[in-house]
Amino acid sequence: MCNNKSSLSYAGIYSSSNYSNKYLHWTVKMMCLFVYTLFAYFSFIPVSFQTSVEEACIVKEFEEVNNVINNCEDIILDNLDIPGGDQLILNLSEGSTLTFRGNTSFNFYEWTGPLMTISGNNIKVIGEKDSVIDGRGPLWWDGQGTWGSKKPRLLKIQVTNAVFDGINIKDCPSLCAMVNGDNLVIKNWFINILEGDEGVAPENKFAHNTDGLHLEHYYSNENVTIENCVIYNQDDCIAIARAKNVTVRNLFCHGSHGLTISGTNSTIEDVLFENSIITMAQNGIHVKTHVLDGDGLIKNVVYRNITILDAKNYGISVEQNYLNLPAGQPQDGPPSNHIPIYNLSMQNIYGNVLSGGIPVFILCADEGCFDWKWENVNILGDNQNNNCTGYAPEQYEC
Repeated sequence: MCNNKSSLSYAGIYSSSNYSNKYLHWTVKMMCLFVYTLFAYFSFIPVSFQTSVEEACIVKEFEEVNNVINNCEDIILDNLDIPGGDQLILNLSEGSTLTFRGNTSFNFYEWTGPLMTISGNNIKVIGEKDSVIDGRGPLWWDGQGTWGSKKPRLLKIQVTNAVFDGINIKDCPSLCAMVNGDNLVIKNWFINILEGDEGVAPENKFAHNTDGLHLEHYYSNENVTIENCVIYNQDDCIAIARAKNVTVRNLFCHGSHGLTISGTNSTIEDVLFENSIITMAQNGIHVKTHVLDGDGLIKNVVYRNITILDAKNYGISVEQNYLNLPAGQPQDGPPSNHIPIYNLSMQNIYGNVLSGGIPVFILCADEGCFDWKWENVNILGDNQNNNCTGYAPEQYEC
């Protein structure tokens, strides 16, 4: 694959003479990265974190959870089935290791969740090979996401000094993982909601608002790394609402709303997205500020070495007029500068949008955007011009 041009023909990469050799080289490199990421995931065996059966406390019934959590530091959840309406609360003791084994599944109840919470300091949370956390999303999906019937969010994380490794999540009813953590590593995750795609799920029973990993604005989220993850979903692949010193790298995202900075009444600073592939997304890269939220700040955000293939609406979208609206309603209000964007850097961003898509869209308020530098940004479309209003990045011609 990595040395064969025909392996990329499905994406139409060789259909235009406008693609530079640099773009071709980078796309091949990114596709190779995806293959290596998949290989790493499917061959993943958490050897360094494995706990022997003799030493671990094994939980097989939901009623046993509280007692084990309160009395053990090495815990295995073994094919656990959680009753509808109950919450799996995993408040781990300092230094604990939690392992998911087999199928952890949740039964139907109409509420907002989260179905599971994990908290603690200096903890390790791992998924054994072939384990899965099954949200059983089809029981809730109605095609309307949070605008329809109540649907539970799957997982809330609130930790310090933690590693989450090898977690396999399937069919989140709504948002998959709400992340609140300092000194946190999330790696080798596989989030698979392909079953919820339109055209795959039954009519009016598809998934919506199924964010992959969402760094919430309630917590500082300092020194966070997210790496080597594969995410198939129907909303933001990664969304960052508050952060300091965050790195997101080596991702493959499909069908999502892209790699997203979501500016609210908080500060997002020193964030790096790099070495990732985004396919069939609504937006490849999305930076948005919420016009109805309080004052905030976005600064020193870098997107580097990103390949965007077949984006539906925008290759890159930066908008300072975002409203959370039901699917299909346009974002057509005036922009606001109450969450300014400083030092937004794009480096080596290549790809294409589908017919009717806009390669680059920028809508900045007056005095809302400052000191952007874009280099080697090349998103192709079918004669659709870029749309840059209120600001044009340095070294980039809109």
